[in-house]
Amino acid sequence: MNSSKANANSRNLPSGNPYVFVSYEFDYQFGYVAVIDPAEQKVINRIQVGREPGPMCMDYEEKKLYVVNTRGNSVTIIDAVNGDVIKTVHVGTPGNININPVAVFAAPNVNKVYVANAGDHSVTIIDSEKDTVITTVDVGVGRPFAFAGNEKSDFVYLACKVADKKDYVIAITIDDDNISRFNSGFPLALDETRNPLTVHPYGHTQITLGTIAMITYFGADDFGLPNTLSLLDNTASGVYLNNKLLFCTTQGKREYLKRFTDLSIDWKNHISYSGFTEIPSYKGQDKIRVSRNQEYLGVTILPTAFPMGGLQIINVEDSSSRFVELPYVGDLALSDTKAYVGEPSAIRPIDLATAKTLPAIPIGVPNDTRVNVKNMISGYSNQSL
Repeated sequence: MNSSKANANSRNLPSGNPYVFVSYEFDYQFGYVAVIDPAEQKVINRIQVGREPGPMCMDYEEKKLYVVNTRGNSVTIIDAVNGDVIKTVHVGTPGNININPVAVFAAPNVNKVYVANAGDHSVTIIDSEKDTVITTVDVGVGRPFAFAGNEKSDFVYLACKVADKKDYVIAITIDDDNISRFNSGFPLALDETRNPLTVHPYGHTQITLGTIAMITYFGADDFGLPNTLSLLDNTASGVYLNNKLLFCTTQGKREYLKRFTDLSIDWKNHISYSGFTEIPSYKGQDKIRVSRNQEYLGVTILPTAFPMGGLQIINVEDSSSRFVELPYVGDLALSDTKAYVGEPSAIRPIDLATAKTLPAIPIGVPNDTRVNVKNMISGYSNQSL
């Protein structure tokens, strides 16, 4: 899930929202991050980073920004307030040129940042106070690609892709960096283009979404056997809100989202939930994000059955929704009041309350085709994006 609250020590703007950060390439070789003021709705700074910048995350206090440089085999650390580059940290196993970092995640309850190195089959753990590498951990044969965590959990969870329903999930203990694979024999087939991991807000239940979904109990020092629930099957990604509502996108040609109330599992391996419903949606569901105040949910819809895709905006309180058609659908970020959808060389703000599109914000020079927008974030998230 995306964290909704402004953390007590965060340095937010007067609006209560952080800057919107957009990673992009210029001329297909120079990496930058554009900083957008959500009040001014314009780029106020451009920060040079490494080659092919992509996924980003912020630390829990929203003081630092971590940018994955996929071709640079590194992570650039930026002061999220003044835009200064603090340091660039190389990741992966020394000597390996095929590191391919693809995801980054900051644990909410410890000063550690985790980087998934798909080509290196490893996770690099960075000390977020000292900005130095603590260790790089081998995760086996799989390609690590997605993280999730929770401030009430002692673990960070990692999804790994193999093939032939042999994908797996790892729990990393936040205190000593030990790893445990907890779905041996469970037939997981995960979608690498989406984050299949989410965690109950109380921290005791980890949910892995997919063709066959997996639910696992995690206590303070141990975890239970995985179980499954047929209602969760054929899902792709999801967000778990603080009010214990879980929203899941669905795979393939299904035209609905799934919503559970307080879906969890106990140490006896018993699954329970207090409510379930299907919310009308569209084919081609892709990204799912929640606003910082958790009043709205956004789901990008890829152009499959329609000439254009768009954004489905869902009111969390009553699950009513509106659809905004868009000529291009890229990455997605949400603040309290606006959604931002990526375009090839710009981002498109959308008012969440009115579902009205606002003028596009050019990331480079307007109409410059040499700008290639990659990813965007607005604040801390309990999932890698």
